[in-house]
Amino acid sequence: MYLLLGKLAREKGIKVVVGHVNYGTRGKDSSKDQILVENISKTIGYDTDILVLNRGKSPRGRTGTQGHFPVGFERKAREIRYRFLKNLSEKTGAEAIALAHTADDQVETILMRVFEGAGIGGLKGIPRRKDGIVRPILDTWKEDILTYLKERKIPYRIDRSNVDTRFERNWVRNVLLPLLVKRYGKAVKKRIFTLGERFRELDDYLEGEARLWIRKNIDGKLPLAQRIPCRENDYPIGFRRERYSVLPTVLRVKVLQRICFERLGIEPNERLLKAMDRNVCVGGPSARVNAGKGWILANRYEEAIMLPGRNGGIGDAPKETMGQVNRFDAPGGYEVTAGPKGGAIEFHWGAMGKITAAQAKRLAAKGDAEVFDLAGLTLPLTVRPLRAGDRIRPFGGSAGRNARGGEKKVKEILIDRKIPRDDRWGRPVVCDAGGAILWIPGVLRSACAPVTPRTRRTALLRLRAAK
Repeated sequence: MYLLLGKLAREKGIKVVVGHVNYGTRGKDSSKDQILVENISKTIGYDTDILVLNRGKSPRGRTGTQGHFPVGFERKAREIRYRFLKNLSEKTGAEAIALAHTADDQVETILMRVFEGAGIGGLKGIPRRKDGIVRPILDTWKEDILTYLKERKIPYRIDRSNVDTRFERNWVRNVLLPLLVKRYGKAVKKRIFTLGERFRELDDYLEGEARLWIRKNIDGKLPLAQRIPCRENDYPIGFRRERYSVLPTVLRVKVLQRICFERLGIEPNERLLKAMDRNVCVGGPSARVNAGKGWILANRYEEAIMLPGRNGGIGDAPKETMGQVNRFDAPGGYEVTAGPKGGAIEFHWGAMGKITAAQAKRLAAKGDAEVFDLAGLTLPLTVRPLRAGDRIRPFGGSAGRNARGGEKKVKEILIDRKIPRDDRWGRPVVCDAGGAILWIPGVLRSACAPVTPRTRRTALLRLRAAK
């Protein structure tokens, strides 16, 4: 009533449409609320749209002292109300939805958020403006509103279910706040309200700093060694753990929150944000946290990366699902399947004339190509996924104490190269006709068929994710 006849009535040139939901949970009282809204709106010339629910379902004899409220009623009622108002706003072409939350509502919300363990973003309370919703009287105290209504003899109704302390907000309003006022005086409510304003200013500042840090440090394109197993549209979101860990705790949490909200569609609570932050700062090189909605925050040595869950290609796949083997007898360009994580891979095999070892090194510098002595290759070549138990004879280095015939376990090499566990198995490898691994793209090549001064013809191999 104060919003309609006090605040909005003083605004010139505004067309108002009144939306009201009658949940039917308080019997005759719910009907009387609706009648008052209809009568007032008709008197001042406002259009009205009423949504009536639970028609005839209220228990007999109920007059609204407490009413009939199913489990989870507050949450469900809020969802219905906001959906109804949004639809009404779209139907009428409204510029905004005006709600009548007061300063008292703000104080209650802040206290409830404290008990829920909310962070800075939650402790700022109810926003004045967000997503097309405005709250014009959020700075006005209920006491002043009642005085205004009584002085001008404006009719209003009291929802008597507001004294029902089964609801958390009612308990805070009718039990906790009176105790705080009795102990600390009436000014305690204004102090809590002001505290929420300070949190709002702090949160706005952290938002700006977090967005700036994200722009400078988040890079979705990872090095080739980590990128090959992902499909083109599955590039993960990664950042350097060291750069993140030196930030203040509140800023770190805000960075994670913004990544989840804006890029992953996740709404993490404080407990999840804390777990994610701890994972990045002090977790092991392969530690991970399930972030929800199919996303996982995984450490990959010096980097932290948001990746799709198992359906998107994380984890060690069993051997029988590792993809097919592709054989090639002659040079050319091919699109092959190199495993569930690799998806489609373009394999290019080109026969070339004589090139020097230095030229071969330059061609292989980016990790997506390798040059071999064509005469030293045993055809046909094959492309298959890397599997647990694979071994390779490394080029230009010692095989180590676990060597067998000059070979070394690929697992040991991947660990030494700090290839994350999730990226080790299933990546494409090129083998010769005997099954010996010639090349693990982005990691290393074998000592087989090196380019030497005696080389007459060379084979240039390239692997990259298919477009």
